[in-house]
Amino acid sequence: MNWGRGNFTRSVAFRWIVSYAVILCIPVILSVIIYGQTRGIVKYEIERASSAMLQQVRYIVDGELLQTESLAAQLAIHPDVRRLLTVPSEESAYNIYGMKQELNKLLSTNDFIKEIYLYSKPLQSVLSNETYLKERIFYEIKHQTQAFTYEDWLKLINRFQSGEYVLLPVENQGRIENTPAYIRSLPMKSAADPEGTLIMPLNVEKMRTMLETIDWVEQGQVFIMDSNDQILFQNAKETTNETSSYQEWNNRGTGTFTGTFQGVESMITIESSDTTGWRYISVFPTDVFWERAGAIRTMNLFGLLLCFAIGGAVIYYFARKNYDPVKQLVSVFSRSPLQGKGTDLDEYTFIRRSVLETIRERDDMNNKHVQQLRVLQDYYLGRLLKGQADRNVPLTELAKTHNLTWTSDRFAVLLFYIDSDEGGTKDLALSQFIVSNIVADSIVDRLTIHFTDMDGMLAAVVNVDPDRAEHWKDDIEDKLAQAYDFITARYKLRFTTVGSELQTGLDGIHQAFLQALEAQEYRMVLGEGMLIWYGDIKPNEGSYFFTVNDQMILINFLKADEFEKAKDMIDNVIQQAFQRDMSHEIAKCVLLDVATTLIKTIPDQEQAGIAWDEWRPLKRLLSCSTKLEFQQELLDIFDRVCGVLRSKQNVQTSAGIGEKVMAFVQENYSDKDLSVSLIGDRFRLTPQYVSRLFREQTGQVGLHDYISQTRIEAAKVLLLEGAGIEETAARVGFASSHAFIRVFKKYEGITPGKFKTIQ
Repeated sequence: MNWGRGNFTRSVAFRWIVSYAVILCIPVILSVIIYGQTRGIVKYEIERASSAMLQQVRYIVDGELLQTESLAAQLAIHPDVRRLLTVPSEESAYNIYGMKQELNKLLSTNDFIKEIYLYSKPLQSVLSNETYLKERIFYEIKHQTQAFTYEDWLKLINRFQSGEYVLLPVENQGRIENTPAYIRSLPMKSAADPEGTLIMPLNVEKMRTMLETIDWVEQGQVFIMDSNDQILFQNAKETTNETSSYQEWNNRGTGTFTGTFQGVESMITIESSDTTGWRYISVFPTDVFWERAGAIRTMNLFGLLLCFAIGGAVIYYFARKNYDPVKQLVSVFSRSPLQGKGTDLDEYTFIRRSVLETIRERDDMNNKHVQQLRVLQDYYLGRLLKGQADRNVPLTELAKTHNLTWTSDRFAVLLFYIDSDEGGTKDLALSQFIVSNIVADSIVDRLTIHFTDMDGMLAAVVNVDPDRAEHWKDDIEDKLAQAYDFITARYKLRFTTVGSELQTGLDGIHQAFLQALEAQEYRMVLGEGMLIWYGDIKPNEGSYFFTVNDQMILINFLKADEFEKAKDMIDNVIQQAFQRDMSHEIAKCVLLDVATTLIKTIPDQEQAGIAWDEWRPLKRLLSCSTKLEFQQELLDIFDRVCGVLRSKQNVQTSAGIGEKVMAFVQENYSDKDLSVSLIGDRFRLTPQYVSRLFREQTGQVGLHDYISQTRIEAAKVLLLEGAGIEETAARVGFASSHAFIRVFKKYEGITPGKFKTIQ
């Protein structure tokens, strides 16, 4: 088969390539799915890391703020601080120095606070851990900027502060920065007119250092907003954004989302503090986080390209390697007669069809060989049974030539007479096939048996092993009994088997066949369903027991109307004829003599009315071969003779029978079953006799014609009344409209339809 480019898609090589490609696509698809899942996992982990970082910042800052507020509370109740706020006169240098030392101690325990300022309103001075100056000088040194004036400073420190965080310009490493500071009015319980103010600027450098230890912070920004949405801290030292640019964050809750910040797509995470109400916000460009995912993507794409390259080479290699044996098989089978057939087939279908065709040809040859061998076996066995075999050829060579498995030269012959019950098969060949196969399967384990057909009779040649010579009959009887029960129950077949005695050599097979034929004659005496052996038959040429005197007695019984006695006598004759020691020739003669005696009792005038061509009693009797068949035929003859004799005796009481029959027909002509036989049964007469009496007494035509004419007259009335042909036929007793039309035309000369038209 030549596969061009246009036909390549039908080739198995193309299917293999497609199959391998589909298999290759499985890891590719899995890689794409895994990559998608990996992106999701990376994103999820990034969000978790960002949230964890902010939570870490929140925990630290919240803790430090609590410590700051706790420190402010301690200072608010410190005696030296209260004295500083309540004494109107100038404090001594010693007291101020002591207070400075105390503030330094407090700062040393909390590095989250950069400085501590105590403003005394009565003294209009500010005490810090470093200096003690008047409020204006302190402002000029620490907080003076263009945006934060002295008036702003006074306003801040003189108004009531309940503890808030504000942005103050604080000098840090030589430059002023807006630093978050905790501010609170003193004393704490006074809300109307505070006596002083506590200011605690936070250590911004400490917070920056803390954030620098967290991954990705240097590539993004972190914001801390108080509850008033005021940005108190950001890790970027310079920013150009106004507070209004962060308004979108105020409308969102906590969590992570993607947005645009300073024109860059960024990942924004917001955490809220339950303690202070502050909000912690981290903003990182998404490119920072997807650097690792990009490496995974690049690796994945490279792996896919590598898979396609290596997979394509492997697919080509294995497809070609696997196709070579198929190609060789196709080249072998292409020389067969199938070449050129089925151009739309692939290689496998072509090979399959070629193999099946080869197997079919082989099976046909084997079947023909078996049939021929069977014919030869049947021919050879038939010649053996008839004594026509070649005696010059050795037995073993003949058996080998005809494929017969014989183990010895001892033979017997069995003949099978098969009959079927109701519902069984009537086909002789099928019946012989069933019996031969089942019997062979039953006997083959003990004896060798071969079947053949002998003029419509099933014959079997049994080869007996010398070791089983004494018990071969017992073996056959047991197995035949089992086979008979099975065949009768399953296939509704009955068979009688007759068998010969054991003979030796090829001539012995013919002798055994003659013995079996002679034994089968005694089926009439011994009955059916048995196994009859030739050796068990003991013919006895006894005297002819049905004498002339017996014939006269039987005739007298019939003439005297003693039919029961006549029947008993016939039963006794049949029983005596089928005695085991009775010769079957004498039995047949006796039974024929009984039949002729019965027929002779029929009067001559009655014999003319009997349909002898249909009955043929003697021919039917001669065709019988068993006791049951003879008995049934003799009883049938007896019943017919008794019927004729009873009708003759009823002649004296048959006056006026014609009128009664006419009345009966007029009443029952619509019955489809009405016939001469039914009328004879009704008046206890034979059909022939009742028809003759009807014709003689009424002067009418025959009884059958009278029934038909009565129905036709009734039909004419119905047709005139408008009834249809189908309805009329049914109402006057015809089985069908076709029969009605045929009979109507016979007596009226026209069809019922034409009759309706004329009328």
